[in-house]
Amino acid sequence: MNDVVMKLLAFVVAMICVFILYKVRWKIHFSIRAIIALVVGIIIGYIFKGNTEYVGTVGGIFTKVISIMVIPLVMVSLIKSIYSMSSMNELRSIGVKGVFWLMFQTFLASAVAIFLAVSTKLGQGSSLSVVKGVEQKEVPGFSQVISDLFSNNLFQSMADGKILPVVIFSIFIGIAVVSISSSTDNKLEGFKGFIDDLYVIVIKIITKIVEFLPYAILCLMADTIANSDWSLLRSLVHVIVLAYIGCFFHVLVTESVLISIFAKVSPVRFFKAVFPAQVMAFTTTSSSATLPVAVKCTTENLGVRPTIANFVQSLSTSMGMAGCSGIWPSLLAVFAINMLNGGINPEQIVLILVLCPLISIGTAGVPGGGIMLSTALYLAMGLPVEYISIFVAIDSFVDMARTMTNVTGGMAATLMVDRSEPKQI
Repeated sequence: MNDVVMKLLAFVVAMICVFILYKVRWKIHFSIRAIIALVVGIIIGYIFKGNTEYVGTVGGIFTKVISIMVIPLVMVSLIKSIYSMSSMNELRSIGVKGVFWLMFQTFLASAVAIFLAVSTKLGQGSSLSVVKGVEQKEVPGFSQVISDLFSNNLFQSMADGKILPVVIFSIFIGIAVVSISSSTDNKLEGFKGFIDDLYVIVIKIITKIVEFLPYAILCLMADTIANSDWSLLRSLVHVIVLAYIGCFFHVLVTESVLISIFAKVSPVRFFKAVFPAQVMAFTTTSSSATLPVAVKCTTENLGVRPTIANFVQSLSTSMGMAGCSGIWPSLLAVFAINMLNGGINPEQIVLILVLCPLISIGTAGVPGGGIMLSTALYLAMGLPVEYISIFVAIDSFVDMARTMTNVTGGMAATLMVDRSEPKQI
C-alpha cells in the first residue's frame, strides 16, 4: 500500500474518530473528551507511523487559528487590566508578586531536577559524543536581550510573534490611560469603552475556538507520535525519563503544595479546572498558543479576576518557565558535569539553582526554547556548549512535558497572586 493511500486512510480514520467525539460532546465532559482524544491520537500515530501528514495539517490549522488570537488578547487584556486597577500601587503589587512566583517556581523546579539527576548519577560513565553537523546558535549578550525587549517596529514584532515587546507597549498604553484619567478631567471613556468591547469580542472568539480543542488534540498527538524518531530516543532514555518525572513531579507535587498553602485551593479543584490548558500545552508545545485557553480556565473555572489572569499569564509566556528554564537546563548541566568530572560538587549545585531563574529573564524572547536556555546555562557555567548537540534529537519530544509544566506554573502563579490581593480589584 503506497504512502498516499496510507495518509488518506490515516486521515479518514482520524476524521471518523473526530466525528464520534463531536457526536458525544453533550454526553461526555470536556476534560474527559480531551483525555480520550489524547489516547486515540497516540493509537492512530502508532498505527500509521510516518503517514499522518494530512492529519497533522488539521491540527496545525487549529494551532494557527488560536495563535492568531494571542497578540490581540495580550494587548487588549493588558491595557484593560491596568486601567481597571484602582491605583498604580495595585499594579506594582501584582507585578512584583507575579514575577516572584514565576521565578520561585523555576528555582524549585531546578531543585527537583538536580535531585533526580544527582541521585541517579545522570551522565556518569556516558560515552555519548557530540553530534556532527549540528549548528550551535549564539546566545545574545544580556545587553542585546534587554535592547530587544523594546521594539522599533511594533507591527514587525507582532508579525514575528514576539510577545514581550507587545507586553511592554501595552503596559505603556495602560499606564498612560491611568495617568491621564487621574490627573485631568479627561477620563478617556470612549477609549476605555472601545477596549472593553474589543475585549468581549476577543474572548467570545477564543471561547468558540476552544470548543474544537479535543479534535485538535487528537490530530496533533497522532502526528507527534507518528513522526517521533524512537531510535534516537533510546540512547538518551535516562534523560527523557528524568525530564518527564521531574516535570510531572513539579506539577503534581510542588505546585499542589504551593497552591494549597498560599492560595488555599484544593489541588484536585485546581487540576480539574486547568486540565484543558495542560492538555493543549502538551500537544501544541506552545505556551503562547495556550495562553487564551489558560486565561479562560483560571478566570471561569477558578474565579481568578481577569485583570490579574491576563497580566500574570502574559508574563508567564516569557518569564519563569519552570519546565524550559528549571527542569531541562538543570538536567543537561548535571549530565555534562558528571560526564566530564564523574560527579558534581555543592558549589556547582548552588550555581545552577541561582542561574536557572535568571536565564529565564536573560534569554527572554530568544527563539530556540529549551535548547537556547540550556546553552545559556552552559555558557554561564563554563561548560562546553558543543555537548548541547547531544540532546537536540530529543528536545522536541521532551518539549511536550516542559511546555505543560510552564503553562501550569503560570496558572498557579496567577491563582496565588489573585488570592493574595484584596477582593475589591
